[in-house]
Amino acid sequence: MTRLARVGGNDWEHFLNVANTESNKDQFRVLVLEDDKISLASASRTILKAVPECVILAAGSLADGRRLLKEHRFHLCVLDIQLPDGSGIDFLYDIQLTSPDACVVILTGVPLPQYREQAEAFGVLHFMEKPADSRVLGPLVLEQWTKWNGAKEGNSRGFSGLLTQLTTIDIIQLKCLSRATVVLDFVGNQGKRGRIYFKDGEVIHAEAGLVSGIDAFSEIVGWRGGQLMEVTDAPPQARTVEGNWQGLLMHAVHWVDEQKQG
Repeated sequence: MTRLARVGGNDWEHFLNVANTESNKDQFRVLVLEDDKISLASASRTILKAVPECVILAAGSLADGRRLLKEHRFHLCVLDIQLPDGSGIDFLYDIQLTSPDACVVILTGVPLPQYREQAEAFGVLHFMEKPADSRVLGPLVLEQWTKWNGAKEGNSRGFSGLLTQLTTIDIIQLKCLSRATVVLDFVGNQGKRGRIYFKDGEVIHAEAGLVSGIDAFSEIVGWRGGQLMEVTDAPPQARTVEGNWQGLLMHAVHWVDEQKQG
């Protein structure tokens, strides 16, 4: 069972995993900059559910956040925008200086276009409105932990695993939300093989056996288990899939339902 302990702070509670951050320097560390304790608790629960062994430190102001940045190196930062002593957008400069490899997710109750544009200019991983959707935030955290863990173990060329907890839809959503440029190889439980190409978070090509394009993509979406691997040396392919990924997934789900009924 994962527990949270309180450390430091005056009238603000800094939460972190019970593991000591100084004696566990190889742990995945997440900074949550949020002055609303309900939002903090909700985001922390989602993060810990996705990666129970991670360390979470929280701050309720820019000043506290900057102090934590000086003391720790973070792998992921989850930020609010409106804080008691300034804007979370300004905090992006601090992250770039002290934890340049950290990925950033912004949660805000004020999703103004100018905030989104500024966040995108800094390469923010995702910009979402409060309350945070655990179905989006959880997979994002899990993906960043997976990348960090693979690099830590010298497995930076990719990963493979059993699709027991994540469906193909979950995996595709995760890659699209993180704007990934990557090629994924799928092997279904029946031994069928498929491949999906992503560019900047959009699906541009899919192949399954002799089939390519949207039909191949839909077929892969219908696979309910198997193995997955990132491919780093896949040959380039002409674009065979058009449209935004949300629409593609909806089309694929309908296609799978029709195949079952047929």
